[in-house]
Amino acid sequence: MTNHRQSEDRFARRMLAIYVGGVCIFLIVPILLPMVISFSSSARIEFPPPGFSLQWYEAALSNEHFRRGLLNSLIIAFACALLSTIAGTAAAIALNHYKFIGRTSAQLVLMMPLALPAVVKGLGIMFVLPSYGLSQGVLATVFAHCVLGIPYVAYLVLATLANYDLTLEQASRNLGASGLRTFIKVTFPLIKPGVVAGGVFAFLMSLDNVSLSLFTAAGDTLPLRLMQHIQHNADPTIAAVSTFLIVAALVIMALFGQVIRQRQLSGLKPAK
Repeated sequence: MTNHRQSEDRFARRMLAIYVGGVCIFLIVPILLPMVISFSSSARIEFPPPGFSLQWYEAALSNEHFRRGLLNSLIIAFACALLSTIAGTAAAIALNHYKFIGRTSAQLVLMMPLALPAVVKGLGIMFVLPSYGLSQGVLATVFAHCVLGIPYVAYLVLATLANYDLTLEQASRNLGASGLRTFIKVTFPLIKPGVVAGGVFAFLMSLDNVSLSLFTAAGDTLPLRLMQHIQHNADPTIAAVSTFLIVAALVIMALFGQVIRQRQLSGLKPAK
């Protein structure tokens, strides 16, 4: 009986390992393929590449449309991350700290953009822009991306606030600290991981967003430039730019993870 149970456990572990390996391959292969193709010597997108070459990275760097699109994407992503971090953090604190009529409905409305289809959000934003005196461009795209960025930030900050002790703020106010000083000295240090994580996710979401930019950016962001390029030039330049975006996202996430890890380790060190 014991041997039979052990054999069942080994079989279950093997099946679980096969399943996990299959999921990892399914997720990683679409990321690795563009990186391999970007070093191809062929003028066409083909796998496996016939030879090794860096010509497509040179072509991507010398492409004025890509450079201008990258600059616009970075400006939009930084602005979106900043505005989303401020608004999302404020919304999360309001939902967590205060009880008011319609609180559940407000939280539902705040998270709704994450569930709506991208086309619905894009069309809705495009139709409402003239009502605010805006036209397609960088500013309109920043506000459009914030529609998605704010829920991301709010969700992560709310998760950080799950075990937050409100009596710490009350003690600070009782000791004479103002609301702003209480937030800077007490609240923000405790929710900083969630705030930073939300800002990073909002930045990365905005940097490679296509669905909303398609309706608001007038084709001036890097992802839209890539779409325009591949319609007429199916060469590995697209793979080279994609590799740059993948590596940039991985570096940002690695640095963010390292900062969080150092913060956790420093919190475990005994006070002197």
